[in-house]
Amino acid sequence: MGKRASGEGTISKRIKDGKVVGWRGGLTVGHDEQGKQLRRWVSGQTREEVVRELQARQRDLHDGKLNPRSGTTLGQYLDEWLNHKEHRGIRPNTLRSYRDSARLYLKPHLGRVSLEKLSPRDVEQLLVKLRKAGKSPAVTNYALQVLRMALKRAVHLGIVPRNVAVSVEPLRRERAEMSVWTAEQAQAFLNTSRTHRLHAAYYLAVMSGMRRGEILGLKWKDIDWEGRRLHPRQQLLEVRRLGKEGKRHAGRETISSTSIELGVLKTAKSKRRVILSPGTLARLREHQAAQSREKEELGPDWDDEGFVFADPFGKPTLPRTFYGAFRQLMDEAGVPRIRLHDLRHTAASLMIQQGIDAKVVSDRLGHADVAFTLRVYTHLYEAQREEAAFDLDDLIKKGKGE
Repeated sequence: MGKRASGEGTISKRIKDGKVVGWRGGLTVGHDEQGKQLRRWVSGQTREEVVRELQARQRDLHDGKLNPRSGTTLGQYLDEWLNHKEHRGIRPNTLRSYRDSARLYLKPHLGRVSLEKLSPRDVEQLLVKLRKAGKSPAVTNYALQVLRMALKRAVHLGIVPRNVAVSVEPLRRERAEMSVWTAEQAQAFLNTSRTHRLHAAYYLAVMSGMRRGEILGLKWKDIDWEGRRLHPRQQLLEVRRLGKEGKRHAGRETISSTSIELGVLKTAKSKRRVILSPGTLARLREHQAAQSREKEELGPDWDDEGFVFADPFGKPTLPRTFYGAFRQLMDEAGVPRIRLHDLRHTAASLMIQQGIDAKVVSDRLGHADVAFTLRVYTHLYEAQREEAAFDLDDLIKKGKGE
C-alpha cells in the first residue's frame, strides 16, 4: 500500500470471516476540552470510494461546513456549558439553579439526544412530559429558559446552526395574585416586632423595599448618617453546593455544604442611594446603641465584622434565622402570613399609594428599569389611571381658583 494522499485520513480494511468486505476511513476534525481527537468516520465498498468521501469531508472542514462536535449529546454539552458558566463567575445560587434544572429536567428527558439532531418537537415534548409529571408552568418554563441559554452559546460557537428552543413557546402562566399588607397590617407587625433585636431590619425592609440579602449584608460603613441615606454594596447569600460526584441520596445528588457568603448585588441598578426617613434613622440609631451594649457584654468574644444586623456574637445573621423570626412575629401580630420577599412588594404598594412617581419607586427598589416596575405593579396604579381622566373644564376651574 502506498503513502496516503493529503486529506485521506486513516484508512483500513473491514474484514469479516477472513475476507475484505469493505473499507473504513477516519478523519480528525478537532479536539475536545481534554485535547482528545474528535473523529469522523466513513465507509465504502472500495478504498477509492472511501478516499473520495474523506477528501469531501476535508473540504467541508476547511470551508467551515463540517461540525467537529458531531455526535455530542445534549447532556454532554450541558455539562460543558455549565462549567463555562461557572468559570465566568456567575453567582453561585444562579449556577446551582441552572445545574438543578439541567440535572432534574433536561438531561433525564433529552440528555441522550444528539445535539445536532435536537429538534423543536423534542423540546415541545419535554414541556409536555414535565407538565404531565406535575411540574408547575414556572418550573417548566425555567427549564426551557436554561435550554435556550445553553443553545445560544452553541450557536455562537458554531456547534449548531440554530437555536431550536427559541421557536418553542413557553407555557402560559396565570399571574399569581401579589400578597401585600395594608398600611394597618404593616403597622401592626412593626408594633409587635418593636422589642425584637431585629426590629430595625424589618422596619427598614417595609420602609425601603430593600432585598433580604441587601439588608443582611449591610455594614455600618454603608450608612451616611449626615446625608440620611445608605448605600447597599453587597448582599448576604446562603450558598448550597453539591456533594462529591456520584454521591446520591434518594436518587438525587446530595448537598455537601451550605455556606454564608457576601456576594455582588443582584443588578447594576442595585448599587443605589436609599434615602432614609427620620423614623428609619431613629430605629437604626437605637439598634446601633443596643448592639454596642451586646458587644460590651460579650467582650473579646464578639466577632466584629461590621454588620449592621449581626447575630448576638457579631457574625452575620443567617437568612433562615431572619425568616424564622419573621414568621413568629407575624403570628404574634395576627397579620396574614406572607413571604419575606413580599415585604418588598408591600413597600412598593405603600409608596404607590402615596402617589410616588414610578421612576422614584423603581430607583428606590433597585429595579433594572422603570418599565419592569410598571409591569410588576401595574394593578397598583389603577388609582392614578382614574385620576388621569379629566375634563378641560376641571383645569380651567383649577386655574381660576374655583
